[in-house]
Amino acid sequence: MPSAPRFDPPACLCCDARRGRAFSPGRPDARAQVGRPEDAAALVVPLLAGRDREHCLLVCLDGKHRLLGVDTVSVGTADHTFMAPREVFRDALLRGASAIFLAHNHPSADPTPSADDRQVTRRLAQAGATVGVDLLDHLVVGDPEWVSLARLGVL
Repeated sequence: MPSAPRFDPPACLCCDARRGRAFSPGRPDARAQVGRPEDAAALVVPLLAGRDREHCLLVCLDGKHRLLGVDTVSVGTADHTFMAPREVFRDALLRGASAIFLAHNHPSADPTPSADDRQVTRRLAQAGATVGVDLLDHLVVGDPEWVSLARLGVL
């Protein structure tokens, strides 16, 4: 099984957006499998840890949970970011994703999910079921720890 690719944090948000648009998943047999929260964390923690504002990232996967791409959904404030189903699933559908992992950071470095984090996760899972894209997990990233909402029983 190939290991998850390593992404270096971008120099700026503009570079981050350009990288998301420029990413080419490559041949299916050469793409990393992202089936566990640890696999998704290996992709997103380097991009999210140490940020001064909340960022929401989307990890798009094909039907066999191979990586299609990582996109920035939103950039928010020190204690909130926007995770609307329309924004999350637009990018997933454009990539042809069958499943996704969602991740956002807490600039406070405390990865404890808020009540709002739990509520939006349930809402996104319902929206995903409607459009046929499975939300596998939502990771809340601190620095350096992270929490899986699926492992907490939210999904």
